[in-house]
Amino acid sequence: MELKDKIVIVTGSSDGIGAKTAIAFAKEGAHVVVTYNSQKKKGEAVLKECKKLSDCILINLNVKDLNSIKYCIEKVIDKFGDIDILINNSGVLVEKMLIEQSFDEIRNLMEVNLIGLINMTKSVLPFFQAKNDGIVINIASMAGKRVKWSGIAPYSASKYGVRGFTQGMAKEYESKNLRFYSVNPGMTATKMTDFEGVPINDVVDLIVNTAKENLGKNSGDDVDI
Repeated sequence: MELKDKIVIVTGSSDGIGAKTAIAFAKEGAHVVVTYNSQKKKGEAVLKECKKLSDCILINLNVKDLNSIKYCIEKVIDKFGDIDILINNSGVLVEKMLIEQSFDEIRNLMEVNLIGLINMTKSVLPFFQAKNDGIVINIASMAGKRVKWSGIAPYSASKYGVRGFTQGMAKEYESKNLRFYSVNPGMTATKMTDFEGVPINDVVDLIVNTAKENLGKNSGDDVDI
């Protein structure tokens, strides 16, 4: 599928994988909605790069806040009139033993990584259903398939949940033209991992190719790296 002129929302796109993903989609000619929660200057820097390539916008978005999600969707529709692709990228990592994690840390992680992702997806569904077309790409993790080290139990649980949600949505819309994919990076060289792991561009390339649907995957499938 060609991405030129597609309207693409990338949550958490002021930094890391999300920032590089937003720029990559703009290079494909997509109209990218760059979103940020607290890092406005970084979001503006990403938007500047995107606008060199395509007509893109920047929106403040807190995926834990339903009013913020509603505002984001309304702004996108006001600007572009439609939504074609949602990339649920927002995520946080708490890396310490469960006994050492606070209840607030656990709650925040689940609200960002899983509940916020579900709420974003629910919010775009009416627009996808209206035209019987749309793609949701959920950024999960290989830690949501198997856990190789300690200190990430709630994080892994959230990512297992993302994959389960993706598969469940694929079942709900298996007779429709709405598609859902889980992209599962391993350790990726971002600030979250102290820049250890696979090159970030490898992950971004996989996300772009998932959106192009040229990997031979079916809705609900995992796309692993």
